[in-house]
Amino acid sequence: MRAFAERGMNIGCGYRTGREQAEELARENGANVIPMYYDLCDADSAVGALKVVADSWGRLDSLVVNASIWKGGKLGQMPPDDWWSVVEANVGGMSQIARAALPLLRLGDSPSIVLVSSVVGIIGFPGDTAYATSKSAMFGFARSLAKEVGRDGIRVNVIAPGFVDTAMTAEIPAESKRVIQSQAILGRSGTAEEIADAIVFMSEVATFCTGTILTVDGGWSI
Repeated sequence: MRAFAERGMNIGCGYRTGREQAEELARENGANVIPMYYDLCDADSAVGALKVVADSWGRLDSLVVNASIWKGGKLGQMPPDDWWSVVEANVGGMSQIARAALPLLRLGDSPSIVLVSSVVGIIGFPGDTAYATSKSAMFGFARSLAKEVGRDGIRVNVIAPGFVDTAMTAEIPAESKRVIQSQAILGRSGTAEEIADAIVFMSEVATFCTGTILTVDGGWSI
């Protein structure tokens, strides 16, 4: 969100547990940023979040769907309820926020949806069948939705990040992290800023791209 704010854009910054970070971004950027609550597992919150956007600006130019949950475990060992909770939250949450956003996007200027998937959805990873399934589903969703709304001028694209330094990945043991990093051609993790640049590119620059999957993974998936 900070990358968009630096470009002077009005932002509805969704959060579920990161309220403090959203409010800090709002303090830094004034009225251009409005924190708004959104829970992947609550369809009503998607409608509520988009109502904040409608009441504040009357239109939506770009929707970025970056929220997801992760629970790991091999298929034969992971409780079925945990497995399905990942798929239902990530796929259901993605579809419900996109559905709620479509009327406002039709009023937008070169409107765009960018779904943040994962390279794990392309190449798979042991112990990640639930997460990989949910992230792979974004590809079919984006390409189908792109065909549904393209005549409305709405573009729908996906970025698939590789291993990125975030608060979540900071919890991974150092040795495991080194192994993962070594699998990327560039031999390192990505940064949040690099992923943000890719999202801005797909939202604002790549105006002739729709149904596209952009891998941002340092060559991990090759």
